[in-house]
Amino acid sequence: MTEQQTANGLDVHDRVDRYLKQSGLPAENARVVPLTGDASDRRYFRIISADGAPLVLAVHAGPIEFSRMPFANVARLLRQMPLPAPAILGHSDELGVVALQDLGDVTLQAHLGASSPTEHAALYRQAVALIELLQRRGADLESSQYLPYGVSFDVEKLSWELDFFVRHFLEGYRGISLS
Repeated sequence: MTEQQTANGLDVHDRVDRYLKQSGLPAENARVVPLTGDASDRRYFRIISADGAPLVLAVHAGPIEFSRMPFANVARLLRQMPLPAPAILGHSDELGVVALQDLGDVTLQAHLGASSPTEHAALYRQAVALIELLQRRGADLESSQYLPYGVSFDVEKLSWELDFFVRHFLEGYRGISLS
């Protein structure tokens, strides 16, 4: 997403500022830190304030309809299981912003690289237990109200994913043009 993209005439930074003022989330004298980009049409910002835990804002390319977002649907499903996932702290459809619990920068791979063999085994046991919970509770909760139970990875979905990859990763993120 470029700096110039707007939602309702506001650039990305104006939208972040407005969301923080409107949301009621602790953001007094907050530091807004852009997070490393990825191949999506969103930008992410870590909000660090003296009066609260850090949070992450996902800023979409334009206005959103949160209740219809696949992310929101899957988040509801994960809460029902319950599986650990970042909490959704709030959103603004008009500004295209979703506030999320900040889980930090350390990936499992990085953590494993700095941990003992005993901790490796414990973390892998925990990961396997979470996969088992996902499978078991996923089967119990199967319902048409949850997106994962109605999505097929068919030719149409594969074509959409490939087009998204070309536009947002190759062209947008990497600056590579396919000829």
